[in-house]
Amino acid sequence: MRVLTLIDAFRMGGAETLLAPLATAARDAGIEMDFIGLSPESTSSAETLTVLERANVRPRHLGVRRLLDPTALPRLVQEIRRSRCDVVHAHLEMAMTLGVPAAALTGRRTVCTFQTVVRDELTGRAAKRERLAVEMASRSHRVVFTSEASRESFRRAYRPSRMPANWTVVYNCIDIADYAPGEADPVVRSELGGATGPLVVLPATLREDKGVALAIEAWPSVLDRCPDAVLALVGGGELEPQLRALVAARGLSRSVLFAGIRTDMPSVYRAADLVLVPSIHENLATVLMEAAATERAVVASRVGGIPEGVRDGQTAILFDRGDVEALANAVVTLLRDTDRRGRMAEAGRHWVHQQFSAQAWIHHLREVYESATATPQRGRTHRA
Repeated sequence: MRVLTLIDAFRMGGAETLLAPLATAARDAGIEMDFIGLSPESTSSAETLTVLERANVRPRHLGVRRLLDPTALPRLVQEIRRSRCDVVHAHLEMAMTLGVPAAALTGRRTVCTFQTVVRDELTGRAAKRERLAVEMASRSHRVVFTSEASRESFRRAYRPSRMPANWTVVYNCIDIADYAPGEADPVVRSELGGATGPLVVLPATLREDKGVALAIEAWPSVLDRCPDAVLALVGGGELEPQLRALVAARGLSRSVLFAGIRTDMPSVYRAADLVLVPSIHENLATVLMEAAATERAVVASRVGGIPEGVRDGQTAILFDRGDVEALANAVVTLLRDTDRRGRMAEAGRHWVHQQFSAQAWIHHLREVYESATATPQRGRTHRA
């Protein structure tokens, strides 16, 4: 089976970096995948391209700069025909909006994946783009949501009367083999700021919805009870200057450190004593799975699809979104109670192996793909 995977761009984010384990699992399952980013190569993240290269993925870039580019659809049609694919799998909004009609013109069936939870505050062009993507995706063979929370949020926003029959849930997963537990590398731990005290790692793109500012606001309360604790912010993004200013204003420059973007995340997790995910808006964050697979306990906000990715009280402690004191209390609880932290970490590793392996992921996706190829589009022939 051949699948052409479309995505808006190869930026630094969860949806993009998931393509690497997807490609590896697909290859092992006998599915050949081709990858195309619609946007110009200049919009891609060098780190994401490095991750993809390690998975032997050689993506192509179509160079589309805007949705209304009049050349986009015919060029995409040509790429689909050239790929000789059986199914087109579109991720993210522009890929769906262009991919569904382009695939229809070539007689291919489409599968569309939404990676987010609907944001009520979307307005203007952003809201219009999302609505258009939903309408186009709903004409595809199957619309995949990566958590129940995601699917329900889109139903409430766009199909309040009933759940469409072609909307389904398939959880994203990771290549667990890449995230084996083990001892911390002292060099990596030192690079993250860990010394003799406990090290908390917050892996996230530095933007508002990841709740990084919330963690910074909570950190003085953590330090009151765990004076040697260090918070390592692993990632980069648009809010970095503002977050650095906040750290300086709170006098936290020695205990909240900016570790930058890293491509050795398994080693980063193994260097941590605890992983923090304080998102204020989130779907099902893959960092939850990665941390669990490396046998690290998690503190996370109870928002979006996060409660589906952990077992509250067994593999993680969840706190209500935006609750600074609850965040600090949860972190301190697990930093002080090493036995409980160890039990949670071990339970998390078992949980992720049961629920979120790449093999389970590709098994479910293969069922979706086979269903698509078994029902040819009316009025179209499949042409190479």
